[in-house]
Amino acid sequence: MNTLEIIIKKFNITGTPHVGTWVQGSRSKELLELYAELGFTKGAEIGVEQGIYSEEMCKGVPDLTLYSIDPWKAYGGYREHVSQGKLEILYQTAYNRLKPYNCYIIRDLSENAHELFQDESLDFVYIDGNHDFLHVTNDLEYWSRKVKKGGIVAGHDYIRRSGPYRNHVKDVIPAFAYANGIREWFILREPKGASSWFWIKS
Repeated sequence: MNTLEIIIKKFNITGTPHVGTWVQGSRSKELLELYAELGFTKGAEIGVEQGIYSEEMCKGVPDLTLYSIDPWKAYGGYREHVSQGKLEILYQTAYNRLKPYNCYIIRDLSENAHELFQDESLDFVYIDGNHDFLHVTNDLEYWSRKVKKGGIVAGHDYIRRSGPYRNHVKDVIPAFAYANGIREWFILREPKGASSWFWIKS
């Protein structure tokens, strides 16, 4: 059974999957179960904050080695309401939370950190960093290359929001998928909170 067949079975998809197929589930349960069923043991999260989802991944995926990547750095254009002092607290919280696990914290910008990884060296990546158009596009371009064929490229906050704290994920994902010939991709209909999206690396 290939990865697509496993996804169809797991999420009870009827008919042929297509672009933006909505499925029931959450990133904390079904997505992690999928990683486990596929035997994934090496992944990365881009955008960590307090380390809550990194910890969920470490708990939910057996024998996982996880790379948790975040600059924890205040800079123009991203969450100016969060001071550097608060980011230092968030970093220390994540550090303490993730110490018990096989988790490597990389404190750097995504645009730098991706150079530490060989192409096709990860089973999955979960993108949850800066959500403006340019950063989402760049993260997809950088990190998709690092995922092996048959692995999963995924991320958070499939919503659209304007204003000072913009979220362009809902605009970028369809455009990136179309431009790269990704014919089947999925959106988790989360029971609470913003939805996650994912596709199979081909």
